[in-house]
Amino acid sequence: HYTWQGIYIALFTGLILQGMGYFSYTVLPWTRNPTDVQELTYVYIKWRSMSAVFTQLTFALMGFFQGRRDVKVPMYAGIIGNALNMILDVWLIFGWGGFELGGRTWLAVPAMGVKGAAIGTSVGTFVNAMALLWWALAPRLREKYQIQNIRKPEWRAIGNMIRVGLPSAWEGFIDMGGFLMFTIFVGTAGAVPLAASQITIQLLSFSFMPLWGLTTAASVLTGNWIGAGKPDTAAHYGRQTYKLGTYYSVGLAVVIVLVRHHIFKVFTNDPEILALGAGLAVAAAIFQYFDGIRMLSSGILQGAGDTRYTMLVTLVLMWGGFIPLTWYLIVFRDGNVIAAWYGASACYLAQGVLMWLRFRSGKWKAIEIFR
Repeated sequence: HYTWQGIYIALFTGLILQGMGYFSYTVLPWTRNPTDVQELTYVYIKWRSMSAVFTQLTFALMGFFQGRRDVKVPMYAGIIGNALNMILDVWLIFGWGGFELGGRTWLAVPAMGVKGAAIGTSVGTFVNAMALLWWALAPRLREKYQIQNIRKPEWRAIGNMIRVGLPSAWEGFIDMGGFLMFTIFVGTAGAVPLAASQITIQLLSFSFMPLWGLTTAASVLTGNWIGAGKPDTAAHYGRQTYKLGTYYSVGLAVVIVLVRHHIFKVFTNDPEILALGAGLAVAAAIFQYFDGIRMLSSGILQGAGDTRYTMLVTLVLMWGGFIPLTWYLIVFRDGNVIAAWYGASACYLAQGVLMWLRFRSGKWKAIEIFR
């Protein structure tokens, strides 16, 4: 029943996001990035937002599986969608002359560049959502949950989902909005710092994605054990999650520092960008650990339904600390991008500490979800 309410929310919000993507050209000038960067950005956003509904639908269906501790199906669906995305990226970004068969040329496409990248991701997202839907309608689940039977919207259930989920959504929006402002400020320093910063973000995916998996596990297990009336067991799993996250983050930080003079060469051969590479790699090694603690803490607390606290901490530190500090370092002090990333590390450290203290206090064990 709640999965269907999530689907209705996903359809509604997805259409809003699609509309916002189409009209995003109206706000891109605010970024003050070079005109050619803004034009390419709009091309990507316009075609990427075509799959906004399916992105939201994916999250709703992932919740159905993860809430039942079935994290394998979302993984399988993600692999299918991303594998297709990779194939389409090579095909559409760079173009292909196709092959001859029966006197005709098949599958030939011109090089689309950024547009091809967006189309590839949108198609991969659509396939990911359809794979999740196919598994949700498998005979075993159809028999047990009757999910194939359409449920009508129920405002009380939707209200519960919004009350618990909206602060979590706002937390993500605030976090992404903070990094948007970060990118805007870095962009005012020029194309080279902006490109170097974007490579740093890509580098951080090696930390973010595994820790996101741990965060999902922590959130699912916390919610399940609290639902079973065993908050102490939930706390035990939370502590183990912190340990695993710390081991991975510290190990990755050591690797990044050791290869700091070479790792940016994977992404570019521009000498100006490479000159910033070693310094940004060290900053990324530090940042990813603090970001990991913040992310894991947020996952545990959100699994318990303690979403309002995480939102408030993120709001205060992102918009009261991170954004003003970035502006001060980049715009006011005419600083460099490396200093900005160290400032980001300090702000994310503060977030992680405050959320960890909330976990240690145990107040999250008594949160009421249903009303």
